[in-house]
Amino acid sequence: MGVALINSDSVQQSKDRLALSKLGFSRIHQFSGLDAAKSSLAEASVQLILVGDKVGPLTGSQCLKDLKSLTNLKQKAVVMVSTDGRRERVLKAISAGCGGYVLRPYVLDTFAKHLKAAWESTRPDETSLERVQMGVDLAFTGQFGEAVKELSAVTAQENDSLEWFNKGLEFLRQQEFGQAIACFNKALAVNALFAEAYRGLAYAHKGLGDQEKHLEYLKKTADILAMQDKLQELKELYVEILSHDPDAVNPYNTLGVRLRRSGDLSGALHAYTRALALTPTDENLHYNIAKAYLHAADKEKAASHLRQALVIKPDFTEASEMLVTLEKDDS
Repeated sequence: MGVALINSDSVQQSKDRLALSKLGFSRIHQFSGLDAAKSSLAEASVQLILVGDKVGPLTGSQCLKDLKSLTNLKQKAVVMVSTDGRRERVLKAISAGCGGYVLRPYVLDTFAKHLKAAWESTRPDETSLERVQMGVDLAFTGQFGEAVKELSAVTAQENDSLEWFNKGLEFLRQQEFGQAIACFNKALAVNALFAEAYRGLAYAHKGLGDQEKHLEYLKKTADILAMQDKLQELKELYVEILSHDPDAVNPYNTLGVRLRRSGDLSGALHAYTRALALTPTDENLHYNIAKAYLHAADKEKAASHLRQALVIKPDFTEASEMLVTLEKDDS
């Protein structure tokens, strides 16, 4: 397995290279900036990326966020190796998608443990992964019945990504950052596995002429892509869904409603903002955003979205009544 080091500090980079060599890594790529690294990082042999505190003009967290935005690097394990152990810095790295957080100076055993945990937490179980790949290959070669059989065996299992996510939140509350990171990455890996399996099932059923099942699994894929915040990928899939079902619900809107009801207002508003990129003229979406802003005690933004909903649909009774109530409260 290849490893890439991205760090502007040559002294730190040399120390990390020596540690990796002692652990048996032989294919070690070194870069001082992200732009120079991008083409090499996409190579299949590079499965682990170590990011320092500074990467050219970027901070380590900024570099990590940029890496995670690149589709061809989604499955790579990225570890921050930092001199800064402050809680807010670790949380920033977690939100950017790091697979591990190693504090300098480190001992070799601790370094190895973090790298192993990062690698394992980004991978679903190998048997399921192989079945999904086999099922997708069968679908693309026209063996649709066999593809459905393989992929259904994977989706028949419980998608326990939410359980892993909740475990991560609990570890985060306890400030057990390493454990939290592993759980969050496991949740992402499981969801990615199910998304690929559902997508494969959609096209296998299409090949079998079952349009109802084809659409059902496209929508399941879309729900997971919304949870993973893969906007561009979801846009393409949503266009296909709409060609079969013009009234299909925006999956980001569904996610926003779920997050708002659970009390995660910032998460809900982010999901709604993404939803607007897919369906900007959906009056119900603007109404839902208004409700989220109302819960966040931002009456001005709530009223703005209610007015937009009424421009799209002037006879939208619920939006009109809510706006009247807001305006009375302000008078």
